[in-house]
Amino acid sequence: MPNFKFKPTLTSPDRTVQLRPFTADNADRMLDILAQPLVSLYTGSSDHTPAPAETFPANTADTARIRTWYATRSDQNDRLDLAIVQNGTLIGEVVLNLYDAENNSCNLRILIADDATEHGAGQATFALILPYAFLALGLNTLTLDAFEFNQRAIHVYHKVGFKDVGTIPDDLELDGKSVTSIKMALTAADFLQS
Repeated sequence: MPNFKFKPTLTSPDRTVQLRPFTADNADRMLDILAQPLVSLYTGSSDHTPAPAETFPANTADTARIRTWYATRSDQNDRLDLAIVQNGTLIGEVVLNLYDAENNSCNLRILIADDATEHGAGQATFALILPYAFLALGLNTLTLDAFEFNQRAIHVYHKVGFKDVGTIPDDLELDGKSVTSIKMALTAADFLQS
């Protein structure tokens, strides 16, 4: 099994983006990010298309759970959760989870705050996490999925080498309609050839 207990700090060559372990004091910022409308939409947390200024603050019980969650990310030995920091500001997270020993594969998840998109953080995050996943951890495959309406994310995933491998019909109900997710995968062999 890959060494998920070790939590690296990875920094882009221009030093503007850093992936680093979470600390307990990151919870407030993550609570703010998780309440944002596009984050709620693209993570499937909303059952309707949010209005631009609509927020989804956590209730008291969820706030306590989220605080505990981020305070314990560095203690996990079966997954890797890293904060995405751009120019000194926490803007999201990248996660390797759901390790499949038979296929030596992981699911990859990335979440970036609404106000931090389109500033290169996604591309920089992939440029850091993909080599780490395939070269340092020795994974064979990374998988992910995206709702079919999230065309910006799908474009980025394709750009970094992920290929469509299937669909998940009826993965979400949004505005009373069924939404399909696109399943994607990137193999170490394909990554190393790019």
